[in-house]
Amino acid sequence: MPPPAEAPGPRSRLIIPAGLLLAYAAVVAWAFVKQATAWPSAGSWTFLPFVLFCPGILFQAVNLVFRWRTGRALTRGALVRLATIPAGLLLASALLGWAGNRAFDGFTRAYAPFVAEIGAHLSDPCPAATRAFTLPAVAAYNRRAGHEWPRGKLSHDGKRFVLSFAAASVDIDGSTLFFDSNAKAWALFHNDDTEKAAAYDHAVEGLTLCPLHPGP
Repeated sequence: MPPPAEAPGPRSRLIIPAGLLLAYAAVVAWAFVKQATAWPSAGSWTFLPFVLFCPGILFQAVNLVFRWRTGRALTRGALVRLATIPAGLLLASALLGWAGNRAFDGFTRAYAPFVAEIGAHLSDPCPAATRAFTLPAVAAYNRRAGHEWPRGKLSHDGKRFVLSFAAASVDIDGSTLFFDSNAKAWALFHNDDTEKAAAYDHAVEGLTLCPLHPGP
């Protein structure tokens, strides 16, 4: 009669939860970096890895600690999973917000010379805005963000200007990213947001429009 198989040792019990935890964390880290270095947008499909894997990260972390401390499989796994789902969604929301803020801050820093170039040539700002795409900080940022040919518009009257770009969203409607020289700040709104869209239309009302073409 063959000897009974040996039960898996304490270390082997940790391999699966540790592997899953590392895999989930790697996917979320990739999604975070991608979101944080992209152009600002009003939502993106990059949210899916956060929603799908953040609950799994918390569950596998609890599972791993329990197995390490007790040497046994996690008991009441269904209850633990039930608790880690809402906690994981909160974590996903926090990470998405953080990544979105980093993306917005990175954009505004990179495009500060662009705005300054327009402000320095308000008497004839359209050629200055076209040249501004070649500024080192702007060109480098666009390459890193995978957005080398942004579609933009400049509205001006010789005293003030509104600079805007088309941005993405989680649906097909897109969003608008714009700088108002009166407010001296960038803003982003989803194109379905009628109140903010109306405020933007009011800001550019009566201004001369020139499209911006960064390409050759």
